[in-house]
Amino acid sequence: MHEYSIISSLIDICFQHLKENNAKSIIEIVVSVGERSNIDRNLLISAFEVLKVEYNELSFAKIAIITENLLLECNNCKHTFHSLDNPICNKCGSKDTTIIKGRDIRLEHLELEAE
Repeated sequence: MHEYSIISSLIDICFQHLKENNAKSIIEIVVSVGERSNIDRNLLISAFEVLKVEYNELSFAKIAIITENLLLECNNCKHTFHSLDNPICNKCGSKDTTIIKGRDIRLEHLELEAE
């Protein structure tokens, strides 16, 4: 379960923003999780709920998770397409494709409460 270490790192990033903005608390955290990131959304939420109790600044914080679709690009014709089960280009039939989106987790939005 690497979701706990991911949330721990995410909380560290949020606290950096909290300090940089002289804010009092964190209201909402929005993250995007790629379809091929190998991250369990439910475990991510559970990890956040467990770890947030350690910080007063997160007492009322909510986390929202957005799914980032997998996007592949054909290295021959440069066509981009979405497919979870077939990496073959649906335009030219090439097997030479690359995942260009949908493997990452990213902080998209952070709402802070001012002092």
